[in-house]
Amino acid sequence: MPQENAPAPFWRELLHCYTRVELSRDNGLIARPGAVTPERLQAIRRWYFAEAALMFLLVMAVVWCEYWLDKQATQTCRMWLALPTMAWMFILSPLAHSRLDGGAFLQPGQEGRAAGLYFWEFRGLGNPLRYYVGRDGQPPLLIRHWRAVALVLAAMTLLYLSAAWTFSLEIDRRYAEMYPKFGGKAGFILCLVAGLDLAWLFVGFPFMLRLDNFAKAARFIAAFIIGAFVLVILFNLFFQFVLEPMRSVLEPWHHLRLRGEPARGRLAALLDPLAIGGQWSGYVTWGFVQQFIFASYFGVMFGRAFPVERSRRDLAKACLCTAFVFSMVHLPNVWLMAFTFLGGIFGTILFYQMFNLFALGFSHGFGGSVLNKLTPINFSVGPSQMPGR
Repeated sequence: MPQENAPAPFWRELLHCYTRVELSRDNGLIARPGAVTPERLQAIRRWYFAEAALMFLLVMAVVWCEYWLDKQATQTCRMWLALPTMAWMFILSPLAHSRLDGGAFLQPGQEGRAAGLYFWEFRGLGNPLRYYVGRDGQPPLLIRHWRAVALVLAAMTLLYLSAAWTFSLEIDRRYAEMYPKFGGKAGFILCLVAGLDLAWLFVGFPFMLRLDNFAKAARFIAAFIIGAFVLVILFNLFFQFVLEPMRSVLEPWHHLRLRGEPARGRLAALLDPLAIGGQWSGYVTWGFVQQFIFASYFGVMFGRAFPVERSRRDLAKACLCTAFVFSMVHLPNVWLMAFTFLGGIFGTILFYQMFNLFALGFSHGFGGSVLNKLTPINFSVGPSQMPGR
């Protein structure tokens, strides 16, 4: 007979990602009862919502000032707006809230590490000090979780080898003269991949990869990848049967026109997984950067602005607000806005449960890659895509 406390099979845990939401109390999203007065907690929640709304407006102003201003004025505007906005969002805000929240989102035993938690783990990031040094007599995370490090490194290596195969001719064009120094093309590729792996191991992972909960995040990675793949296939079918017959009609509509090969022909990309892996290899970092802005900042802001543990309605509000911000930054690309809104809802729900930003960025990279391969939409966004620009 199976033991009562035996862990559930992975497939069952994967299924639970789609059927239930389990929020951990030690990730800085759920308020601790009695830590502050109800009135103070309400004021803190209002501040989080107001800050997120203000930062969203500033981000949009930084992106879209180019539409109204000339080149010199745009550079000046972005210098005065972008630098303070980024400094607040990514450096000052977590440090300020670690003090101003009064322990509202800290659980017992976390009070002495408020600044570090708010800056690293509560945003889904790795903690570089713990990665190399450890804490409370425990070995460094690099040693303690070496299997997770090796697994992620192996995954990135496979993606880089896929890129080397997919972009072989481009690599020849750019670097062929360097091959003799490495004993040929194979040696050059191996040295390049080894260099990238070392950069991840000693520079990227300490900051980007949260290891203390990565094992838990594995099922959410699988859930996101499967969910993104199904959503992209549905988009492909929508384009095939609804919009492809209207391609010529949509051509004059700048934000709706389709591009490149028809959706049905794009399904052939599924027969070339190395091409998907090659694009995915570069999209991991870009996916992480996007989620650092939207999930790690706006997702956390809205998650604390609403009591997400109290009801599905409050959880939905936080996810919808985050997805709205994610979608609006993709203006004026209508199709990309639709996909990022749906993906933003799903990604935020998963992020709230795993709080592992690298896992989310890695999954995002897959979703963006298959969307690009399987749908006939333009991926350009911003004021340069407006008519007459």
